[in-house]
Amino acid sequence: MIVDRDRIRKLLIYIFIALFLFIAIFSWLSSPILYLIDSFTTEILSSSHNIILSILFWVGANFSRPLISFILTLICAFLLWGNNFKIPAAWFLFTMIGSMLAEMILNLITPWPLPVSKPSSIGRSFPSLAVLMTFLLIQFFFVIVVPEFNKRAKKVKNRTIAIIILWLVLVCFAVVAYRYNTISDVFAALFFGYAWFLLSEEFYYNYARIFVRLKIFRGSWI
Repeated sequence: MIVDRDRIRKLLIYIFIALFLFIAIFSWLSSPILYLIDSFTTEILSSSHNIILSILFWVGANFSRPLISFILTLICAFLLWGNNFKIPAAWFLFTMIGSMLAEMILNLITPWPLPVSKPSSIGRSFPSLAVLMTFLLIQFFFVIVVPEFNKRAKKVKNRTIAIIILWLVLVCFAVVAYRYNTISDVFAALFFGYAWFLLSEEFYYNYARIFVRLKIFRGSWI
């Protein structure tokens, strides 16, 4: 089974939900301290940089768009399903779609104040949807793909993990540099994303053995 029992998983869910709510409440109340932090980091990251850093930020901001992440999600789910990982494919797909719907609902029911220097016509994505989906894609990579690396491919595995983590860091900085989000949006996405993923892992561990009995999932690896 790709998801094992973890006794501290529920505790971690509560901790990261609390961290997300902490940022959400202070953001909704337009906390001066949070505004100062957002303003400072936005100005630092969006100021003029050398050509290499500018290119990296452009790549991170544009290739982490939610639409691209969603297309990657569909491709990965299709490949998993085709390789008889039907339940992991469904778990992966519904976790990603669920995170998008949750983020949409949060933005519909709560009037978040606009980020620093962001045009009112653009609105606000809280938590950052680009960071949220990138983070979840990486989490699934660690759970589903990393364990499949051969022991002899340890160097390749470590390099791949390093590149993936650097990509996440780049995306976090890039969305702030391009003023798509603030640093508080980014941390909110990381906290919310990890809580959401842990919750989905708990669901998978508890119900995967039940779903495998259904005709559509029969014979699937879990």
